[in-house]
Amino acid sequence: MAIFYQPRLVKNPKDSSAEPRYYARVKSVGVVDETDLVERISARTGVSEGIVASVLRDSMNEVVNLVTLGYRVQLPALGNIYTTLSSAGETTAKEVNADSVKRIYIRLLPSVSFKTKVATKSKLTNFDTVADADEENITSDDPDTDTGTNTDNTGSGSDNTGSGNTGNDDSNPL
Repeated sequence: MAIFYQPRLVKNPKDSSAEPRYYARVKSVGVVDETDLVERISARTGVSEGIVASVLRDSMNEVVNLVTLGYRVQLPALGNIYTTLSSAGETTAKEVNADSVKRIYIRLLPSVSFKTKVATKSKLTNFDTVADADEENITSDDPDTDTGTNTDNTGSGSDNTGSGNTGNDDSNPL
């Protein structure tokens, strides 16, 4: 499997007189929507698309419910989903109220397990040097990947290490 990148010329926002430099940026090969994801999971597990779709939708609805109730949702094979806030600074604690909140953010903190799987199963590939970035480049017969076929219906596990960090596009998440 590959993580594709392309060089991108970027100006220095702190120094407009500095020469722009090239940085590697991730290049997506497409989007997998809910229907595609359901079909892939169904093919891998042998569970009907209707059941997979129902479980997926119900799971996401429950994650939304739990997060809005103030819970941090921990999915060891993926990470932690939780909220953070941006607020105005007030002079005293008593002045802090709902009007102080500027924005609510939803965060996904990837687990160590998730980051390790992505890092070990991916090969960085320059998108510009690949003649045809098609399905062949993003599929695998490895039953431990998100593609391929797993006919024993055993599912997958996790090491429950659930840790990681956040960062911007310039940070290395792996």
